[in-house]
Amino acid sequence: MNERFPIPIPYPDELLYGVISRYHLRANNTSPKCTFKEVYGTKNVIPTIDLPSHIEAFSRRSMWHEMTADDWIKDHTFYPYYSPFLPKDRANRLKQLMKGPDGSGIHALVGITASTVDRSGDLRFCSQCYKEDIHQFGEPYWHRIHQLPGVWVCPVHRDVLHRMTYPVSDRYGLTVLPISKKMFGSVPIVANLSGKTINQLSDIARDIQALMQTNDLPVLYESRNIFLPRLRKQGYVTAGGRIRQQKLEEQFVICYGRELLEMLGSLPYGKDYTWLNLATRSARRAIHPLRQMLLIRFLYGSFNGFLEQSEVDDAPFGKGPWPCLNKAAEHYRTSIITDLRITRCTDTGRPVGTFTCECGFAYSRRGPDQSEEDKYRRGRIKSFGPVWMDKLQVHLREGISYRSMAALLGVDTNTVMKYAKGTVTTRNLEPALLESPRKSFKPVRSKGSKHTRVDWGKRDLELSWIVEEACRRMLSDRKNKPVRITISAIGKRIGKLSLLEKQKQKLPVTMAVLSGYLESTSQFQIRRVRWAAEQMAGEWPIKRWKLVKKAGLRPGYAQEVSDEIDRCIGQGAAINRIASAEVTPLWLH
Repeated sequence: MNERFPIPIPYPDELLYGVISRYHLRANNTSPKCTFKEVYGTKNVIPTIDLPSHIEAFSRRSMWHEMTADDWIKDHTFYPYYSPFLPKDRANRLKQLMKGPDGSGIHALVGITASTVDRSGDLRFCSQCYKEDIHQFGEPYWHRIHQLPGVWVCPVHRDVLHRMTYPVSDRYGLTVLPISKKMFGSVPIVANLSGKTINQLSDIARDIQALMQTNDLPVLYESRNIFLPRLRKQGYVTAGGRIRQQKLEEQFVICYGRELLEMLGSLPYGKDYTWLNLATRSARRAIHPLRQMLLIRFLYGSFNGFLEQSEVDDAPFGKGPWPCLNKAAEHYRTSIITDLRITRCTDTGRPVGTFTCECGFAYSRRGPDQSEEDKYRRGRIKSFGPVWMDKLQVHLREGISYRSMAALLGVDTNTVMKYAKGTVTTRNLEPALLESPRKSFKPVRSKGSKHTRVDWGKRDLELSWIVEEACRRMLSDRKNKPVRITISAIGKRIGKLSLLEKQKQKLPVTMAVLSGYLESTSQFQIRRVRWAAEQMAGEWPIKRWKLVKKAGLRPGYAQEVSDEIDRCIGQGAAINRIASAEVTPLWLH
């Protein structure tokens, strides 16, 4: 270390690369390798703008700044830009590589090497920031925010950034931002932008700045689970929980415009495996932070809006304790419930909260709560509990009317009559989903009503023929994509789903026939592979990855499925060789 020229104190949001460049200038070293030897302890370093290595060694040589390696990584590198969108173990591994002496695998670990998002090597600056830095600090410096992917406009001044054209060092050197504009040349990184595009780029830059300034962010790698409540709310999720990918992509492109998305390298291309599809599916690979930020802005309006809304989505019923709505209890409407279980409504996707009190009373309602009064709203009663039952017995002994008891107990008259007459016992109470006070009780069929006896033997035999015919048709269908043969699939096709699910014991012949056709996961995957191979019969050679994609297989399929893939590929090669042998004589004439 050059004792006459200590490592400069870093400026706010200055690149670590910039700190070393300023040291290089002050030390008046003729070669960057001399500077690297002094600040890193070795000459074998390539100065990296985004995710540098050797930071542990660098921090030991600047201990008088009281900054640890973690401080340098967090405040002066791109680490906070990438780490929230990586699995936690990979983010920790990235930090260790940046601290250590070998940074050769850093960019591959993050996924930058394979990304189609532009990774510019140009150093950028804002003309307004340049002037203000000279006025405030006496010299300009390289701002980290200006170098991040997706930042084309200064988030503070909303001006298009400039890049230096000369003097610029190669990848082994250090480029300093001179104190006078007469000493270097620069041009805007993009020209002829409309006011709308500049505003959009400015908003995106501000979101990225908010990302860099936010501490203790949650891991955003599992983006599907995080975005799902918002996607449901905006109508991009079906009742079955599937993402409406086509609708999502259409609205996403309309929101930003094709020109801007192409400019940012983030236009969703293809059909099934676009980055937008992957971002809203179960995580199997990391999505570039810029693209995740674009999706966040599309769904929440801004990154800060995402942070605020995430808290609401995580607590759709507010913070507990919640009120007990048992009118028979002395603590009625008192907030004493701490047991809350949240599920999702299969029809609407909205959260459903089940609140259980210590008195045994349990109720549910759909969320999220929109006002303070919503916490006193009750949907379905799941359990009455002993306190309510005891109160019912008291009122029965008092001899008051059912209507009056219903008003006192917070239920409808039919519910009171059921329990008063003993049609529902306390031991059956807990697991039963009881009717809401707003719904009437269906009367039981009287003994004198007519009832036609079913000939289950005849029905079973007739149904078995229908089921077998449906199974054979599904197996023989070569035009359409295969559908797995299950009880549900067959039942829906023949319009007898309820019968097959609820009357299995009365349909032995039908169930025996159906069991011979039911497919395991591997059997269905093998049938899909064969179907895909038939669809690709005109292609040669058949590429394995293409066959797997056509068959719709996910990683982790069984060995027998893999063997079938190999067999189909080999069969395709054999057919091609036979065809080639037949055609060859024609080319000899």
